[in-house]
Amino acid sequence: MNRIAKTFARSVMCVAMGAALATTAYAQDSAPKRKTSALLEEVVVTARKREEGSQDIPIAVSAFNADQIDALKVRNLTNLAVGMPSVVLDEIGTSRGYANFSIRGLGVNSSIPSIDPAVGIIVDGVYLGTNSGVVFDTFDLESVEVLRGPQGTLFGRNVTGGAVLLNTAKPSQEFGVKAKVAYDQSIEGTGGGNAYIQGSITGGVTDTLALKLSAYYNDDSGAVTNEFDGSDHGAQEQTILRPSLLWTPNEDLDVLLRYEYQKIDADGPSGQNHTNGRGVDPFWANFSRDDFGFSIDEPGYNTLEVDFFNATVNYQIAGGTLTNVFGYRTSEAGTNGDIDAQPVWIFHSDTHSAYDQMSNELRWNGLMMEDKLNLTIGAYYFDSTLEFDEDRNLLGIATGGVRPALTQNGGGILDVTSMGFFVAGDYDINEKLQLTAGLRWSREEKEAKVTTLSNPDPLVNGGVNQECWIGSPGGIGYSGPEQPCDFDFVDDQTWNFVSPKLGLMYQLTDSSRM
Repeated sequence: MNRIAKTFARSVMCVAMGAALATTAYAQDSAPKRKTSALLEEVVVTARKREEGSQDIPIAVSAFNADQIDALKVRNLTNLAVGMPSVVLDEIGTSRGYANFSIRGLGVNSSIPSIDPAVGIIVDGVYLGTNSGVVFDTFDLESVEVLRGPQGTLFGRNVTGGAVLLNTAKPSQEFGVKAKVAYDQSIEGTGGGNAYIQGSITGGVTDTLALKLSAYYNDDSGAVTNEFDGSDHGAQEQTILRPSLLWTPNEDLDVLLRYEYQKIDADGPSGQNHTNGRGVDPFWANFSRDDFGFSIDEPGYNTLEVDFFNATVNYQIAGGTLTNVFGYRTSEAGTNGDIDAQPVWIFHSDTHSAYDQMSNELRWNGLMMEDKLNLTIGAYYFDSTLEFDEDRNLLGIATGGVRPALTQNGGGILDVTSMGFFVAGDYDINEKLQLTAGLRWSREEKEAKVTTLSNPDPLVNGGVNQECWIGSPGGIGYSGPEQPCDFDFVDDQTWNFVSPKLGLMYQLTDSSRM
């Protein structure tokens, strides 16, 4: 599947590049003027579940459309966050593609998939219950919106710090192609090269049907050097395919279908050991905090495969728009890392996880009371299952690196079900003063089954744990005898909570508000 996907992606991008290069000369002549005008454009945002100008909403928001992203020459979300106050859009340090987003100091820096984030990530209207496979280049995006501050009334769970809305570009009736190619290499000549290629092609098939196909491929050979053996480290190979379909049978109805396939094969973390806060030096290798030196005997790996389907339907009814957003996402991930970050085997660890989620949101938005009230009402349902397995392979130094002298194995299953009902409205008291109010009732249930990390019996199996599997028979973590893990912790909990909102916006002048 991976070989077919990469071949298909390269074919699509070659077609797109050929068509795009034919118009390059003309585009270069108008590029400076287009860049300046793009940065002055007001971005249309969906922060309140409807399309509005970014200057017209009482929310602290930073937003960029596709032209602005292109004009700023930013390649990934990390670069884009530099110009956003109180916003950090980084990856975590242990696994590629995992979001470590922080807004106003609220965030969670962890690759453990069962830990809920403090910043919600919404892709094409679908909330992502896990942070894996989120951080990639600003590829085929229609807009990026970063909402600062709690957004629980309209977006529900895990948006205490704020929300990041990623909206991919839609198909167009007008035929169009885009292509980009880039290659990076350290000016110092260290590490390997990093090649990017991406492209898209779109157009109308009939008067009511438009299609689009986008593809992305990144081959990073690793920008740092592992001093253990002089090899390049930090390599990553990433493939994304994203076909989409837009059907508009009449002026009252439009149906947008999107599918995304993503695969990542990367090295494990580039761990560095240095003098700790108490002034204690590591025993085998020590590096300065100010450089990128490191030495690890286990290069590790990080793999991720994602399938994501999204269907959005808009129907004009009762003087407003009835919208249904359905999302289904599955992912499988594996990691292996040198946790001790030393050139000897002290603590290595590998994990495997499988995650799937399904969500559906139905909402209506329209004007009432002589167009003075802009009302949004809706209902939301979310369900997810996570299976996680962790193996800790310890003290391989004692066996000469042949095998771990001690192993620990654990994991668990986490089921989450959430539902909510929400209402939000903006009422124009007069031409300058607007009242904003909202309320959301939510119910969430979590059920956890955990096998805690276990120590082996030194009299059984030579002191090495026999691995068990998590979930259904033959599930993740299975690589040995057919035995299920014994769950020593089983519990469930249910929460009901209400998220209210009340605010006033006063327009001082035509260009300023408070």
